[in-house]
Amino acid sequence: MYVLGIDGGGTQTTGIVIDESGRLHMYARTGRSNPNTLSRQAFARVMTDLMQMLSAQNPLIYGQVTCCFAGLAGVGESGKEEEVADLLSGLLPENTSIIVRNDAFNALYAGTLGAAGIVQIAGTGSITFGVNQHGDTARSGGWGYLFDDEGSGFYIGNEALRHLFKAHDGRGQSTSLSHRLLHHFSVASIPDIIHVIYGEEHPRSVIAPLSRYVVEEALEGDIVAKNIINAACGKMLESIEACRRQLFADKDVTTIILSGGVFTGADLCRQVVAEMAKIRLPTVTFQTPQVEPVVGAALAGLAAVEGQPANGFVARINSELHRKAML
Repeated sequence: MYVLGIDGGGTQTTGIVIDESGRLHMYARTGRSNPNTLSRQAFARVMTDLMQMLSAQNPLIYGQVTCCFAGLAGVGESGKEEEVADLLSGLLPENTSIIVRNDAFNALYAGTLGAAGIVQIAGTGSITFGVNQHGDTARSGGWGYLFDDEGSGFYIGNEALRHLFKAHDGRGQSTSLSHRLLHHFSVASIPDIIHVIYGEEHPRSVIAPLSRYVVEEALEGDIVAKNIINAACGKMLESIEACRRQLFADKDVTTIILSGGVFTGADLCRQVVAEMAKIRLPTVTFQTPQVEPVVGAALAGLAAVEGQPANGFVARINSELHRKAML
């Protein structure tokens, strides 16, 4: 059985064709593919390019693809699933089953390997998404950086700036973040940071990367940084609790996948969330992703046609993707 997984976002789009054993038959990468930020024609070009690159690698196997699962950013509330599925139907073999969902599915199944669970994504933005054993789905948070995205890189970076300016004014506690951010922005004084934040680049892209300094300074013992991290983790746990109430009973052992840049690198945020959950959510277990999101998409396709990953799947696909990346 061959399944095609697509992981599409605002930066790039990746497609793979694999089988149940984890063998990688095709791999391709092209441009961004959020259908809400591209014209219909531009989106169609991206998908067409991806399918042409994949099919050219092995036309015989491409013609035998059983299921295509496309997990794309911007799909869900926008109602673009049918439009995207119609486009893909003209690019795939006639009998291929096509499923289009939000890319949160990819992140979830990259951790659970197709099983039920919840994923807490915390990158530039944040969202909590889950699927239970009956296939019911739920989400919490992630309603936009202006008023939500709590616990995200943007949230943490924005809190750092808020405390930075309060400390500068004498309205708040001094923090080592002041020195770190002055150095980061290559400016001589705190007020000079304003010109960078409101420059040509979108503030969200400027602010989110600051989260790593908050983590680093929290690990060094800075009280302001530690408070920011604790607040961010508390917000994420609230979102996890809300999502879990919609899908699982209190007694159900639930797997929570912690995904995104906030959880990579230092273990601090993973540790804080897990510690907070010991009392509030004693029946959950936390994991990190086992495979890349595009493999999560392929696993979602495999689950949709009632396929199961074979023993050794994770080791094999990770090895083959690593080898592909080295070429």
